[in-house]
Amino acid sequence: MTWRRAIVVLILAGIVPWATLFATNAWLGEPPWPHDPDHCTRRCHDRGCPHDPRLPDVLTSDEGLYGATIHALFEAGSSAGLGRQIGYGLANLVLFCAVWPGLIWGLLAVGLAQRVRLRRLRGRR
Repeated sequence: MTWRRAIVVLILAGIVPWATLFATNAWLGEPPWPHDPDHCTRRCHDRGCPHDPRLPDVLTSDEGLYGATIHALFEAGSSAGLGRQIGYGLANLVLFCAVWPGLIWGLLAVGLAQRVRLRRLRGRR
């Protein structure tokens, strides 16, 4: 793998998730709003969904990973001095839209750089 190919892979890694997101939203459209007792709709989701989650409680309950994540985001927002709601929203955006994707993208960049370097070292033998 050359540096040019590695750069193309990095660019695609940054573009493809967003393209997938926008394509999926365009294809599926707005989630249904009216209440449907058999399916979770956007209205249901926004008002405390009574449907049984498909994932285990350790992930989805208020005492599990979901609840711990929400609590940590509220705490991060409150400790930043922005107010509970605004701070939560900002912490959520920073963590899940900037830090986490940036970390994954950075790890990909490191892996690609190591791959290019190893190929060059093997070529010298």
